[in-house]
Amino acid sequence: MNAPRRSPRAPPRKGHVAVGGLVRIGPLMAIPEVMRELGCDPEALLRDTGFEPALFDDPDARVPYASADRLIARCAEATGCEYFGLLVGQRASPSSLGVAGFMLSAAPDVRTALHDLVAHLDLHDDGGVPFVRASGGVSLLGYAIHEPDVTAAGQIYDLSIAVACNILRSLCGGDWRPSEVQLSRQAPRDPAPWKRFFQAPLRFDAAQSAVAFPVHWLDHRLSGADSLLHRHLEAEAAALHAQREVNLVGAVRGLLRGLLAVRKTTASDVARQLGIHPRTLNRRLHDEGTTFHDELDGVRYAAARQYLAESTMSLAAIATALEYADASAFSRAFKRWSGRTPAQWRAAHTVRPD
Repeated sequence: MNAPRRSPRAPPRKGHVAVGGLVRIGPLMAIPEVMRELGCDPEALLRDTGFEPALFDDPDARVPYASADRLIARCAEATGCEYFGLLVGQRASPSSLGVAGFMLSAAPDVRTALHDLVAHLDLHDDGGVPFVRASGGVSLLGYAIHEPDVTAAGQIYDLSIAVACNILRSLCGGDWRPSEVQLSRQAPRDPAPWKRFFQAPLRFDAAQSAVAFPVHWLDHRLSGADSLLHRHLEAEAAALHAQREVNLVGAVRGLLRGLLAVRKTTASDVARQLGIHPRTLNRRLHDEGTTFHDELDGVRYAAARQYLAESTMSLAAIATALEYADASAFSRAFKRWSGRTPAQWRAAHTVRPD
């Protein structure tokens, strides 16, 4: 794909288009338990980071994504456990995801279930997005963070892909096995905990964080399929969506981050997902004080910082992941965004173990 036609620049973050994601406590409920098992008192650390311990008794409680990120980073640091996120995520079940999770097992097949997950996970989490991609006999179920400047992206990806693996195990049964687990973070000092949980080949420094599996599993019929329950949950999800305040800029950023993972980031792709005409999308973004290209640049810039800080990916690999023609095109864009080359930025934000 060719480099973007207009010169990339750091997108303006005007006050009225600022977006901050929220996330339900559900998949994070094991944090206090995991901390205790690792020899740390969770209550003091939770309160120190602005969390009341009782919050972790309510799976429907919603907290700022940035706050959850800081908490996970502090927990990993306090416990000295580089796989803290993995430990939390492997204890989460599909029901941890609220309505989107309950809908999964009622779907007729895996394909429909994963479509529902992509369509409705924002009811649980609007700081990151799931994505599904199928190509060449291989399917991917993945997760991409679009909240900018997270400090524990590696831990969050470990947590999220562990949840994704649990989802697929619950849908497909005991015969299902991942073909590969991809994580867009640097390799840990000791990959044994990841190997034990995923029971699959691991690829760190990947362009996306995802579980890969044979595409034929998408047509697997679910033993718990219940068309009436599925229809009821779809209606409940639609009602919850209708109650939410529409934030076009936040929706566009989330869609762009997910579409970037599947290499479809045109205005037409985003407008199609939103059910509107591309001209309408551009007009409404203009009314919000931004443009499609500014938002795409912003998503690319946030993703680039994650790759540079959390992985040891080459600049060529990052350029490909961000849909640039080559490393030079990416480097020029990054320097316009940040005032520094990717190498200079990476040196100032040294990749560090979680």
